Amino acid sequence: MSENTDSLELKNRVEAILFASGDKVLIEDIRKYVKSRDLDEVKVALDELKSEYDNRDCPLKIINENSFWKITVREKYVATVRRIVPRTELPKTIIETLALIAWKNPAKQSDIVAMRTNKAYAHINELLDTGFITRIKKGRTYLLKLTERFFDYFDVEGNQNMKQVFDQMRTNLKQRKKASALDNTLSIKIPISSEHIHIE
Repeated sequence: MSENTDSLELKNRVEAILFASGDKVLIEDIRKYVKSRDLDEVKVALDELKSEYDNRDCPLKIINENSFWKITVREKYVATVRRIVPRTELPKTIIETLALIAWKNPAKQSDIVAMRTNKAYAHINELLDTGFITRIKKGRTYLLKLTERFFDYFDVEGNQNMKQVFDQMRTNLKQRKKASALDNTLSIKIPISSEHIHIE
């Protein structure tokens, strides 16, 4: 095969790995899956794929954070996808961290860690991966903000007062508790409750 054909085949294999995974994948793992000896050529293939997706009129996009890569749905199509993907599970502790970030939106990462302890770092990374928050550098810490996906997913207007939203969510959750006991792991479809967060 020619060099161009080899390059296209590698790119196709990389794209297939990302699509089949449905989750973030470490670039080193991608290299192993496509059986390449050259990490740089895998990085080139990923960069080309990301550029192609960015330039397409397409509901999908490729994102990368540090050495992790993932194919995901663009924010504007989340509501559509939600109809056929009704449950996205997150542990209760991560839901609580998300609730705290939403309550303070925008929130300093250092404040969230101070209130949620060092476990919040892992929670924040998971929430970044799900696309519910963004993180930008601000001085010695980071500023965490809710994304459009958060507001779309929970059917919340971006300009609504989050405390009022949580009051309504708490009421909804109490009603749901009457029907069935909550498991230790909450579905992301279950409304967030301010009962689970502690604000000083």
